[in-house]
Amino acid sequence: MLSRALPIATAVALLAAACGDTAVDEVLDTAPATSAAVTTTTQDTAPATTEPPTTSAPTTTTAAEEPEPGATPAPEELPAPEELPAPTTTLPPTEAEGLGDSLYPFLGNGGYDVLHYEIDLDVNPAVNAISASTTIEAVAVEDLETFNLDLSGLQVHSVAVDGSAAEFSRSGHELSIQPANSLTASSAFTVNVVYSGFPEPLDDPGVPFFRSGWTQREGVIFTASEPSGSMTWFPSNNHPTDKATFEIAIVVPEGLVAASNGLLTSETTTGGRTTFVWRMDDPMATYLAAVYIGDFERIDSGLLYEGGPLLRDYVPSDSPPEVVDALAVTPDVITFLEEMLGPYPFDVYGTMVMPFELGFALENQTLSLHGNDTVISWIIAHEVAHQWLGNSVAPDDWSEIWMNEGFATYLHLMFQSAEAGTDFNDDMANLHAQLVGAGIGPPRGIVLEDLFGPSVYYRGAATLHALRLHTGDETFFEILRTHYDRSAGGTTNTAEFLALVDEMAGLDAVDLVESWLYDEAIPDAL
Repeated sequence: MLSRALPIATAVALLAAACGDTAVDEVLDTAPATSAAVTTTTQDTAPATTEPPTTSAPTTTTAAEEPEPGATPAPEELPAPEELPAPTTTLPPTEAEGLGDSLYPFLGNGGYDVLHYEIDLDVNPAVNAISASTTIEAVAVEDLETFNLDLSGLQVHSVAVDGSAAEFSRSGHELSIQPANSLTASSAFTVNVVYSGFPEPLDDPGVPFFRSGWTQREGVIFTASEPSGSMTWFPSNNHPTDKATFEIAIVVPEGLVAASNGLLTSETTTGGRTTFVWRMDDPMATYLAAVYIGDFERIDSGLLYEGGPLLRDYVPSDSPPEVVDALAVTPDVITFLEEMLGPYPFDVYGTMVMPFELGFALENQTLSLHGNDTVISWIIAHEVAHQWLGNSVAPDDWSEIWMNEGFATYLHLMFQSAEAGTDFNDDMANLHAQLVGAGIGPPRGIVLEDLFGPSVYYRGAATLHALRLHTGDETFFEILRTHYDRSAGGTTNTAEFLALVDEMAGLDAVDLVESWLYDEAIPDAL
């Protein structure tokens, strides 16, 4: 998130929510291209040669009591919202242990590994209703008589496993599934869930400034799901340790635009309804999956360079020129970051700008979410940096959030300094003084309510600068690049990072980093 994510997804954007376009001291006090022409397209081409707690007992439903799998009611056929069961919108929603995450022990599920999600959404924006089908391709990692998916609210009509109707029950956000035939370890299987309703965002105690998940506001639908909110609109294994590829098809009334992650593979209109199909072919955590629906214009800037990422942005159709102009910094940001981290990790990148203020930004994979108040170069840089560190490399536990936000903050501060022509060491010395003055605690060992607090962003960033001054630039940037390379497409944690620091810089460097990450008192100097 902001300096998220949400997001979310991104921390820098989150702090911006509280602080706006702000200097470091303001944050801590509170806790060159021309614009591209607007064009319309029907298909992306790949770059280069390709392109609260619940007390009710669980309810069990058999397939015989429900419509056949795939029989999704149309949005206009849905009952009025008051006729549906009240959605579960407060966390923690169940006693289920989930994957045992330090901060979100009830998120995610064990026993299987998701490979791919195929999500079909038929959306009626007039009443914020969806009729949907999600098909999940997975592999069992142990023998399974039952397994769980995360899904909050909404009404499940049918579940099928490998094409056969399955029994299922609901308890809070847990959708428990009993296949007709048990699954054996190492076997591939497919589960299809047909569902509908009126998605509502969650009250997540880790995100006190925003409700997480599917949101409708001022004629626009968008998702900001870090860390828990993706289960408000599709069933999943909702934890960043289980990444998968995605295909997301979104049907909306003709005249509206529906955008999502990855490449737009098709856009077709029939009978007054337009279907947009998006593919994310690189592994993605569920919280980064995105849906955006509204009156948007697409800005195509083409490939950044031959073989590089395709750049495209979405802005409200009535956006003033300065919004489009502000996005022109993106190529410079990507070039700046590639010099340190290596090639941009995905096929495509862009910014989705809302027609209102959000107070945060979120690094949804390949299409970051911004309000019209966060289209600012340093926030853009923060969200782009997350594509490497946070998206391609994800934390294996939400307590490791500093590895998203501290790294992205340090990189956006570097870009901000280079853009402004300031002395970066002076800037970081000033940050150190601000941290000391505000008494900012360590980024490891945080409580849930501090998930997106200044510690993980700015003390996390200062940790990296202290390491850089200790090792020198050559070794530091070798550590940074190796840290990314070894975990790209997967997950990491602090212990792995410290082992890398030990390998490349020795135990003194490890002791220094640990003092910044774990000691309550801030080290006397960078």
